[in-house]
Amino acid sequence: MSDTKYCYPNSDVLKNKFDIRDKDELFNAEVRLTSLRVKELQKKPIKGNFDFNHLKSIHKYIFQDIYDWAGKERTVDIGKGNLFCTVVCIHDFAESVFGKYFSQCFANKDNKENFVRALAENYGDLNALHPFREGNGRAQREFARIVCLECGYDFDLSCSTQKEMLMASKLSFDKADNTGFINIFSRALTPINHDMVINCDYMKILTSDDLNIDSEGYEYYGYEEYQESETYNKLYEAKIEKMNAQNYGEPVSEDNKMYQKYADALTQLYEKAEKISALPSNDASLDDVFLGLKERRPKLDSLKAEINQVIQDMKNNDIDPAQIYPLLPEKLIQPVSKNFQSSISEKTR
Repeated sequence: MSDTKYCYPNSDVLKNKFDIRDKDELFNAEVRLTSLRVKELQKKPIKGNFDFNHLKSIHKYIFQDIYDWAGKERTVDIGKGNLFCTVVCIHDFAESVFGKYFSQCFANKDNKENFVRALAENYGDLNALHPFREGNGRAQREFARIVCLECGYDFDLSCSTQKEMLMASKLSFDKADNTGFINIFSRALTPINHDMVINCDYMKILTSDDLNIDSEGYEYYGYEEYQESETYNKLYEAKIEKMNAQNYGEPVSEDNKMYQKYADALTQLYEKAEKISALPSNDASLDDVFLGLKERRPKLDSLKAEINQVIQDMKNNDIDPAQIYPLLPEKLIQPVSKNFQSSISEKTR
C-alpha cells in the first residue's frame, strides 16, 4: 500500500520543501543536500546523550533542507516485507534500545572483537526501530560513528558496499542474525591511537558505491505503509519485554508477560483463520462454495504469513514453544505445535 500521509496523492514521492513531484529528481536533490550536511557532521559531530533525542537531532540536521518532518518520528507503520517497529511501540522500544546501546559499547571498548559484537547487536536493534519515515540508515550510521569515536574507534564504511549493508540489514531484521554487521564492522573499525590522523575528506558513513546508485538501485522508496496490526504490536511488546529483562538482569520466567503476548498473538490469528475457513451452509450452491473458497484464499494466505512471522520471531528470541502451549486454548496447542515443527523441518532441508 502506498503512503497516503507522507507522499503526494497517487504517488510514492515524498512531500518535500521544494514540491518536487518526480522521484528521480527528488532522489538527486536529497543526495546533494544531505551529502553537504553529512560532510559538516563529520567535521563537527552533534553532541548529545546517546539517546533517542540525540538520534533525532542527527536526523533533523541531515534532512533539514528537504523535509518538514526531519527529526520527527513517523506516524505510520512501515515495512519492507516484515513490519518495522509499530508506531504505538516506538517510544518504549526506543527507550529499551537506547537504554543499552552506548553503555554496552562503552563497556566493551577495550576489546575490539567484543566491541564489534556489541555494536552489531545494537545497530540491528536500532534498525528494527526505524523511527523515521525516510533516512533511517544515514541517521543511524552517523549515530554509530559518534558512538565509535567516543569509544576510541574510527568508523569507515567505505570498505563495504550498499548491497552488503542491505543484506546485513535484512539478515538482522528477518532472522535476528547480526553476523552480516559483524563482518562489515570488523573491517570498518580501526582503533584510534595518539599518532593517528583521521581523514575527514570523504563521507565515512557511506559505502564505497552509495553515491553511484540511482533511485531504482537504492530501493529508495521501498517502504510499504501498513494498517495498524495488533499482531505486530504484540510482537514488539514481546521484544521490549525481553530487552528490558536483559537490560535490568531480570530472569525471563514462565509467567513473564512476554510469553502471554506471543500466546495472545497466535490465538488471535488462529481464531481469525478458523472463522474465515468456516464452510458455508448446507443449502449453498456449488458455485457459491467455490466463490467463497476463492475469496477466502488471499485472507488465509495473509494470516498464514503472520502466523509464520510470530513463530519466526519466537525462534529469533530463543523462545521455547513449550512455554507458550500452557497459555493457549487447548484446541490450538496441536496446530501451533505442528506449525512450529513444520517451520523447523523446512529450515533444515
